[in-house]
Amino acid sequence: MALNILAIESYYGGSHKAFLDGWTSHSRHHWDLLTLPAERWKSRVRHSAYHFASEILNYSKPINVLFCTDLINLADLIALTANRLTTTPIVLYFHENQFTYPVQPPNKIDQNLAFQNLTSAIAATEIWWNSQFNQTQFQRAASEFTNRLSDYDFSIYLESCQSKSKIFYPAVDLSPPKVRRHSVPTITWAARWEHDKAPQVFFQAMDILRRKGVEFKLNVMGEQGSYTLECFSTAKESLKNHIQRWGYQPSREEYLNGLAESDLFVSTARHEFFGISVCEAVLCGAYPVLPLRLAYPEVMQLDQYPERREHFYQGGANELAQHLIARIHQLKDGQLWQYPQSQLQNSFTQYQMHHCARQMDTRLEQIATG
Repeated sequence: MALNILAIESYYGGSHKAFLDGWTSHSRHHWDLLTLPAERWKSRVRHSAYHFASEILNYSKPINVLFCTDLINLADLIALTANRLTTTPIVLYFHENQFTYPVQPPNKIDQNLAFQNLTSAIAATEIWWNSQFNQTQFQRAASEFTNRLSDYDFSIYLESCQSKSKIFYPAVDLSPPKVRRHSVPTITWAARWEHDKAPQVFFQAMDILRRKGVEFKLNVMGEQGSYTLECFSTAKESLKNHIQRWGYQPSREEYLNGLAESDLFVSTARHEFFGISVCEAVLCGAYPVLPLRLAYPEVMQLDQYPERREHFYQGGANELAQHLIARIHQLKDGQLWQYPQSQLQNSFTQYQMHHCARQMDTRLEQIATG
């Protein structure tokens, strides 16, 4: 049964755009999108409901399901649209949550934005999370936050959020290019160039490898943030003899080629609610090297495949460097993979959009029919 889905995306860029575009292109349902550019994300949470409410009031088609993501105040949207959404089921998708999203200085969350996330979750018919890790972080932090508001009892609302939550991974939409290995081991780091991805830890580890005389080539890819961290300019100079690719790639094809030529893909993230780039790297044939934290154990399905513990390191730059040196020795001996690489890649097909879209489409049908 093909449904009429109205989707709202107040931050139509980056991974939010890729997710929605990928899903709609694979979906069996009919979609209309209401969007705003990926700018001023805090304003989107606070104010975008007013913009989208007026558009919904002028929207003449029937809406079987309203789908929106977390950078909006959903309770405001429902109130502002009068009776237009009274009987419409609403799915709220959390790419991130403001209770545990990293901020500067550390541990100083914007309490207003966080509470608007909670009110949106309460107002939704169903809540979808991009990982169990994200949901668990939200539930724990929201409980701790509301417990401090001792005059009020939020337990019924938190229990409601728990009971109407489901996990739907954000998925990747790619056809892996041909693997292109170089004679020298290639190490890749690909993330937003911002503090929560801890690039300084990666560059410190690379400098340790350089000083130890380890032979390697380097791909540093990803989109720059609102300001460029000093560690990037320093590393570009100190590691110039190792650099193969640097910066945001000119096309999606070139980005995927960069992954396909990578022997080792490294994350140093201190914040990650899922890990799209890890999925892309694995599907493109790279060996992931990840910190043992965040959503990574879940994405790597570590509970089901304990042998994948070899992909994880604990600690900082020194521990990462030692882990990489050991893996490079294994690579040179032709023994990088201690279990079949195909096992990992095959298990990651569950993150491909053609698979995820079918699951999400089916759930929308179930929601629409009650």
